[in-house]
Amino acid sequence: MLVIWWPKALDQTRAEEEGRMIRLRYEVLARSGDKLHGGEEALNKLPKDLPCLVLVNPTEVGLFAVVPPKLTGNKLKEALPFLVEPYLLNEPEENHVSLWANLPHHTGGAKLAAVLGKTRARNIVSSCAQQGLKLAGLSCETLRERTGSEGAAWLSGQDFILVDGIDTPLLTPTAQAAVLKVMLQRRLQQAGAPVIELNNTDYTWLSSQVDGAMGENKIRASARAPIEPLPRLLNKSLLNADELRKMGMRPMANQAGLRKLLAPAVALLTVAVVGLNVLAFKIESANASIEAQINESYTQALPNTPMVADPLLLIEREKRNLNAGLDTSNAQGASALLHEVGLAMEQAPFNSMVDFAWAENTLSVRFNANVSDDQQGAALQKLKARRLDAKWLIGAQSNLPVLQVKKGVAR
Repeated sequence: MLVIWWPKALDQTRAEEEGRMIRLRYEVLARSGDKLHGGEEALNKLPKDLPCLVLVNPTEVGLFAVVPPKLTGNKLKEALPFLVEPYLLNEPEENHVSLWANLPHHTGGAKLAAVLGKTRARNIVSSCAQQGLKLAGLSCETLRERTGSEGAAWLSGQDFILVDGIDTPLLTPTAQAAVLKVMLQRRLQQAGAPVIELNNTDYTWLSSQVDGAMGENKIRASARAPIEPLPRLLNKSLLNADELRKMGMRPMANQAGLRKLLAPAVALLTVAVVGLNVLAFKIESANASIEAQINESYTQALPNTPMVADPLLLIEREKRNLNAGLDTSNAQGASALLHEVGLAMEQAPFNSMVDFAWAENTLSVRFNANVSDDQQGAALQKLKARRLDAKWLIGAQSNLPVLQVKKGVAR
């Protein structure tokens, strides 16, 4: 997954006025959230084949602790802009407002409300669409939640972010050490404030910036900050699918949603495959039974004629010969000669006979090319021993061996 930290509106506007492409901080993450690689790159040089999560600059997303009214669905959605109206400088209708995590230690059961201006949202989505990025979600890093009871803090670009579940996330520029020190002291002194954990690198940096303001046993280093991985923010998009679609961007399904859809699909596919295999086995068994019955019927109908061809083909042709009024009562009629050929060619490969024809008291039997010269010679000897006039020819068009046996005694 591609994660982009979108620059401030002022920086983007300046780049556009100067006719240059904006450069952005980015990371390519594994599904686990681990960083594969990253850095800074121009917008038009970023990968186009990965689902993209855009993180709006935290200074452009307002986060407020609000107690939502007892409404649901569209009614709640319509009421949210007016719920945060006292905190806004513009009109409520000019903003996207969404509700997120509970603040468990905040009085009154408050939730976190995120506010993003519609004009800013359209500008970001339009830029992504122009560059062919696969926008999967538009979120903000300050919406990340703790993974335990401890608070979490981390450095992100030029910002220091702290999440403790008591109040809205703390966002302070890293360049203003004095401000950071005051804000951190005030946060740690709140009633019920949990211990804050940072990774070792961020802890070392913070110690150098606010020496003496970290509070006794209030901030400690850890291998990793107890904060959810960035890919989880795909489930916290500031714009829903309909809003992205209206802006001309076709949103991508998040991985969790895909897994929910794929799980029953895989189960149904497995059932279908098993069912088809069972059906195929039943059909194969039925075909084997039918074939055995056909062979048995052939043996009963023509006990003295070996099966040198498909039994159904032989039976059908025998029937056609009978219907055509062939002289089968004569000892040297077509059926009798076919019987003699079957005996003479009993060593030939199964299904080696292609077809036969009866004309002018002559039986012509065409065989496949897999009949060897030795088998052909042995057949002639057997037929002549039966005092039949027989010879081998090569078909003019098929180039296959044809055995001709004439009605009458060989001289």
